[in-house]
Amino acid sequence: MSLQGAQKLLRAEPLKKILPVDEFLPVMFNKHPVSDYMEQFEVRDLKAFSAEPLLVFPTHYTGDAGYISDTETSVVWDNEKVRTDWDRARSGKTQEQAEISSEAQNSDVLQSPLDSTATRDEL
Repeated sequence: MSLQGAQKLLRAEPLKKILPVDEFLPVMFNKHPVSDYMEQFEVRDLKAFSAEPLLVFPTHYTGDAGYISDTETSVVWDNEKVRTDWDRARSGKTQEQAEISSEAQNSDVLQSPLDSTATRDEL
């Protein structure tokens, strides 16, 4: 990330309008499908790029067996007077994630098991 990109993200004051980073970044480069999220951030001019082939791969996708998310079913929350059930000690999601699956553990493998035949350039 460039200094200019980091400054754009900070100017958006993301800690005043908390969104998961995988929601916040697409909002900031103006490509998010949820208009409610987009409306929260007036300036959305971050420049984003992707590599082809991908350099990093997820271990699970939404809906896959073993996929767990703390944010996938979240809703916009804007009322601090309303109590929530987000107490981590009692969270069902916390219990589901008590043990990290072997696919999600750090390893010394540099290439994704999804495409072990592809060559990779060294960065």
